[in-house]
Amino acid sequence: MPRNVYKCEQNEQHKRGLWYAKTGVDLCRSKFCIYLCLQFSIKQIQHQDWIMVTYLRSLVACLILALVGALPVYAQTILVRGKVVDQSGVPLSGVTITSKQDASKRTLSATDGAFAIQVSGNTTLVFSLTGKKTLEKQATADTLLVKLENEVHAAGVTTMRQATSVKSTYYPLWVIDGVIYKEDKDFNVADLSSPEAKRLIAAALPGLSESDIQSFQVINDASATALYGQRALGGVISVRTSKAGQGTNSFTYQAELSYRAIPSYREFNILNSQDQMAVFNEMVNGKSLDNSSVFISSRYGVYGWLYNQIYNYKDGNGTYGALNTDEGRTAYFRSAELRNTNWFKELYQHSIRHQHTLTFSTGTQKANYYASLNAALDPGWNKYENSQEYSVNFNADFRPFKGWSFGVRSSAAFSKYHYGGDFRPASYARTASRTLDPNAYYAYDDTPFNIKHEMMHNTSDYKKANMSIQATINWQPIDQLRFSALGALRYLDQYGSTDRDEQSNAAQVYRNTSKSIIRSNNSRLYRPLDDPKAIPQVVMPYGGIRNSQNIIEERYDGQVKLHYNDSFGANGAHSVSAVGGLEVFEERRLNEWFDAYGVNYDLGYLTTYSPLLFTNLRNQSKQYYKIHPTLNRGVSFVGNVDYNYLGRYRVNASYRREGTNQFGSARTIRWIPTWNVGGTWSIDQESFFPKLRPLSSLSANLSYGMSGTIPYVHNALPRLQTLLPFFGDANLIEPGLYINEPANFNLTYEKMYELNLGVNFGLFDERISTGLTFFNRQGRDLIDQVNPQGTGGFVDGLYGNVAQMTSNGIEVSLTTQNIRSKDFSWSTSVTYTHNTNKVTRLNTNPSVTNLTDGAARQGYPLNSLFSIPFYKLDANGHPRFFLPSGADVLPDGRHITSPRTGGQVAWTAYAPDEIDYLVYSGTKTPTDLGGINNSFSYKNFRLGVYIYYSFGAVMRLPEQFATQYNDYQVMGKEFNRRWLRAGDEDRTDVPVIATDAHRQANPYLSNAYENYNKSNVRVAKTDYVQLRDISLSYTVPKSFVQRLRFSSLALKLQASNVALLYADKKLNGALPYSYQPHTYIFTATVGL
Repeated sequence: MPRNVYKCEQNEQHKRGLWYAKTGVDLCRSKFCIYLCLQFSIKQIQHQDWIMVTYLRSLVACLILALVGALPVYAQTILVRGKVVDQSGVPLSGVTITSKQDASKRTLSATDGAFAIQVSGNTTLVFSLTGKKTLEKQATADTLLVKLENEVHAAGVTTMRQATSVKSTYYPLWVIDGVIYKEDKDFNVADLSSPEAKRLIAAALPGLSESDIQSFQVINDASATALYGQRALGGVISVRTSKAGQGTNSFTYQAELSYRAIPSYREFNILNSQDQMAVFNEMVNGKSLDNSSVFISSRYGVYGWLYNQIYNYKDGNGTYGALNTDEGRTAYFRSAELRNTNWFKELYQHSIRHQHTLTFSTGTQKANYYASLNAALDPGWNKYENSQEYSVNFNADFRPFKGWSFGVRSSAAFSKYHYGGDFRPASYARTASRTLDPNAYYAYDDTPFNIKHEMMHNTSDYKKANMSIQATINWQPIDQLRFSALGALRYLDQYGSTDRDEQSNAAQVYRNTSKSIIRSNNSRLYRPLDDPKAIPQVVMPYGGIRNSQNIIEERYDGQVKLHYNDSFGANGAHSVSAVGGLEVFEERRLNEWFDAYGVNYDLGYLTTYSPLLFTNLRNQSKQYYKIHPTLNRGVSFVGNVDYNYLGRYRVNASYRREGTNQFGSARTIRWIPTWNVGGTWSIDQESFFPKLRPLSSLSANLSYGMSGTIPYVHNALPRLQTLLPFFGDANLIEPGLYINEPANFNLTYEKMYELNLGVNFGLFDERISTGLTFFNRQGRDLIDQVNPQGTGGFVDGLYGNVAQMTSNGIEVSLTTQNIRSKDFSWSTSVTYTHNTNKVTRLNTNPSVTNLTDGAARQGYPLNSLFSIPFYKLDANGHPRFFLPSGADVLPDGRHITSPRTGGQVAWTAYAPDEIDYLVYSGTKTPTDLGGINNSFSYKNFRLGVYIYYSFGAVMRLPEQFATQYNDYQVMGKEFNRRWLRAGDEDRTDVPVIATDAHRQANPYLSNAYENYNKSNVRVAKTDYVQLRDISLSYTVPKSFVQRLRFSSLALKLQASNVALLYADKKLNGALPYSYQPHTYIFTATVGL
């Protein structure tokens, strides 16, 4: 059959391309060429009738080509074959090969490492195996040889190590695409072990959605400060945002619906109304809740309401608010007893938070683009509260010329929140007695108060706008050398206002003169300082109070670096990479707030107030506005060198010298050097390693480094502050300056020296992967108080580098591939971290007050909790304690306290011989943390179960015992075990409800109950095991998805904070951690 060859001269783009049309056989993909084929065929028909039949066949073939050419190129599929091996060429089985564009396309490598998968021609294949670095390769018809390198940090431990500082607290530092974002005191780093880590990161970083996060890394050793400066002493969470890959085209929509369950009293230590009224009744019988004590109280509950209503005579109908009869009082108390108000149902609501995300990505050889739009709408888990969040992200990389590349990352976010002002549903529901009527008005600050009413008239509105842009330039003139430059700008504007309108309790208290005792005690009323007998005057007769705050932050970052990579020697046996450069930043922050009084919200914000209001504020040393600007600048010289020999031996060294403006020209602290050196031995690359079976991988690493951080005190030079002294109503005001802190010319940065030793190994072809890391931290030149000689009038409150401490720990991770088959797999990951520390040098001794709240003490861990040793209850149910000053003596010679004859705790004592009687109860910081994650997969189903555990910490139970109580406070369930009658001291350690007779007969009784709150009886362990997350996902088969005209569809159902599996019984049901709602999340991701 003849072959026709045509040159496409009509189109400049195809001048050099030869187009072939083989009748009935050859296929041409170009629509332009198809057009030429048709024109040629028609001309041939017109001029050569004798070959009509032949060219009719050609015409039909071209029509078929037109139909085929109209189909998308990516509709073609190819069969990709290949083999997966490790670094030494040993085949790897069980490697997961997945299409990046269509997760339903997946397979596993066989025992010989071979694989085959049918995918689209432009697919990117992702190769992953636990213990190995994930690799991406473009699909091709050629046979692939894929080599997976060992993951250096196979360990999945994500907890932050305990920082070595006595006075300072350091928090994890977020770094996004190499640029510092912020410190975060609220984020629980342990949650990064959860399979839902990306979702949690997105929730912590405004402007990012889960789809925007490509990967993250936790850095918790000394290299953190060498990489990111002194703010990284608390560890670093480095986040890399998503970018489009070459040859990718995707457009996805994700919807996430979250339902948060209303809290239950099962998770709180709160008495029900019946038990609470039983306690109240006992208090009444003991004359602790009588008319005289409750009627004049500034805050009251059920009893105060009754006593006030008894005296509330209504002129209109000639009746009182409540009947002062036995029947009337009994009926009222009976209703309170049966009320059992569920404040969670009163103040929380059933609602669904929904989040919508659109992502788009495309990539070519010259440019990659990624963009996302995100909207999160929350009608409010708490009543009276709601929020809206919107964000947009854009990432682009350009490669216009050989050796040049440019990158742009930008994001913008806007959010607004409406919530309670001075009162929040969450805090009120946990502290309100269940005997209270949710619709009644009680008293708060001597003024009528109802939480529902207050939530509508005492509100806060908060708006936040966040914008960032980051640009990078890379120039690589030769393969070994690359120059890079980065510039970043971040702008944040936060505005919030709290409005207490005319009807709020907070505003009404300014004009409350209903009782003489209120007029005497109400500090919002004005009284001349030189006339204490003057009649108090109302200074805000109308309107409410508006507090507004505005925070503006600007941060500028710049980086210039030189990168060198080269290999030399036989077969590249030696490889060297080095980085050196300069980093600078400037951070500006303006924080200002203002209080407006007498705002009439119902009259268009008209302001009415008395000038005496400001005189009253001045008399009480209160401000009504504040402006606080700050400016921080820094410059860093950084360097890193990495040497590798034969792929087995690696040595790394990094250095950073950072300067700051926070200490003026003080040379001892202005510059902070940090460094880190380390080495890694990949033993599995040695020739003898095959003899070490069943080991499949083995590496060891050792590092040592020094971290430095700026202490929170700033008196390297004298610190001066402005002074505005005030002398009563005589208006004698004379501004001036005073020395806030005298100079400490020897002040320097806090240092931490850290040694790390790690071992990572795999067994049975990586069916088992384990990582072990041992570390030791030495904290030196730590800040603590110093004791000067009183020169210049300063005798306390001064600080210097006088403390030291040490910290040790082990981090363990274990991952097992329990079952691996074509359709089913089951893997388990276990993480464990053990941290201990000890203060080895402390210049000062903490007082009894400090120690019983948790403090540093030489020879003990940080946050050590000490307690007063409890002896027992006496025959009257009163607590007694072991105390050197105790008035009574036991037969063995030990002294114990007596409520009648004395024995008091010296709370300010600090000398060692004065505090040695205290009992060490433990540390408030957990020593053992970890998680267990089980992952199951069956065909297109995935199931994940994550359990988190924490051990080794203690807490002081709520201090709720006293000789007198009130009628509105919450009481714990331990009151059900209180002493009631003689002999109960043998079965319980909960003291009796003190009566008036007890208080009269025992002058030291209040000391006994105060000691009881600080005793070892009131300490509980915070050990717990929690079922944190359960998730079930399903990837809908491609065959079904195509019927819906989608490219992919994935569904996921997740439950978070599912259940508390174990906790100390002394908590009486209360959670040993901050409450987080039980959340149920449904997510659908659609490829369009």
